Amino acid sequence: MKYSKKFLSLVVLMVAVLVLTACGSVSDNEAGKSKNNKSSKDTVSIKHDEGTTKVPKNPKKVVALEFSFVDALAALDIKPAGVADDGDKKRILPSIREKIGDYKSVGARKQPNLEEISNQKPDLIIADSNRHKGIKKDLEKIAPTIFLPSFDSDYKDNIEAFKTIAKAVGKEDKGKERLDKHDKLMDKYSKKITMDKSEPVLPAVASKSGLLAHPENTYVGELLKELGFKNALNKTKTDNLSKYLKGPYLQLNSEVLSDIDPGRMFIMTAKGKNDPDLKKQEKDAVWKDLKAVKNDRVSVVDRNTWARARGIISSEEIAKELVEISKERQKDKQSK
Repeated sequence: MKYSKKFLSLVVLMVAVLVLTACGSVSDNEAGKSKNNKSSKDTVSIKHDEGTTKVPKNPKKVVALEFSFVDALAALDIKPAGVADDGDKKRILPSIREKIGDYKSVGARKQPNLEEISNQKPDLIIADSNRHKGIKKDLEKIAPTIFLPSFDSDYKDNIEAFKTIAKAVGKEDKGKERLDKHDKLMDKYSKKITMDKSEPVLPAVASKSGLLAHPENTYVGELLKELGFKNALNKTKTDNLSKYLKGPYLQLNSEVLSDIDPGRMFIMTAKGKNDPDLKKQEKDAVWKDLKAVKNDRVSVVDRNTWARARGIISSEEIAKELVEISKERQKDKQSK
C-alpha cells in the first residue's frame, strides 16, 4: 500500500508537469503568433531590384543615396534624415532644398559614408541598384534597404522608382495624385514648346574628358523623346562608343561629333556659358562647323537640373525651361 501511494503520487506529479509544459507551449505559440502578426502589421513588403524587403510602415527616418530619390521624397512631402549629396548641398535643386529642409550629409553618391548613415539610425535606406550594389550587405546591416535605378535609369524607370518609394514610405495615394499632376504639367509644357522638335537633338554634358552624350536610353534622352524631340544619337551611331562609368552615357570625340552633326544641342554645364570645359570644347575645330552651332541652336543648361537630379520635380523644371527657351528663340526671330 505504501508503494502504491508513492507510485500514485509520482504519476500525479508527472501528469501535472506534462500539463504545465503543454500550457507553456501553447502560451509560447500564441505569443509567437501574436508577435508575427504584429510584425506583419507593422511592415510592408517592397519589391525592388535586389529582391523583396520588409520595410517598417510609415518610416520616420529615411536616408537617400541618390538625388532622384531625394526628388521623389520631396514630391511626397517627406524630409530625409540623410542624403548622399557629394558634400555639396547646392547640387540639390533650390526648389527641392526648400522642401526637404535640414538633413545630414552622408557623403558622396559614388561612395557613401556607412558610419554616417548608421549614425542617422534610419528606418529605411534607398540605394542605387548600380552604384551601391557592392555595399548591399553593409547597408542592410544598418537598416532595411531598397535598391532602385537612378544613375543609369531612363525617364520611365524613374517614374516606376517613384511609385516604389511612395509605397515604401506609406504615401501611395499621395504618389498617385502627384503623378497625375506631373502628367498634366508635362502635357501642358510639351504643347508650349514651339521650337522645331524634328531637328535631331544632342543632349550632352561638357566635361573634362569632352562631351558626354545622353542617348534615348538615358533619363534626359528619354524625357526629351517624351516631349516630342528626335534624338541625334540613334543605335547605329552609339554601338561602338565608349561608355562613361559603365552607365548609358557616351563619350564623344571630334570625329563622332562631326559625323552626328546635330541640328540642336542642349549642353549641360556646372558654370553656365563660361564653364571652362565648354570653352575648351568651343575651341575644337569641328565645333564651329556643326549645324547646331551655325544656326545658333545651342542652349547651355544647368547640369544639376538636367543630368544629376533625374526626378519628377526636375523633369518639370526641364520642360518649363524648354518653354522659356522656345520663347527666347521666337523673340530672336522676330527681332531679326
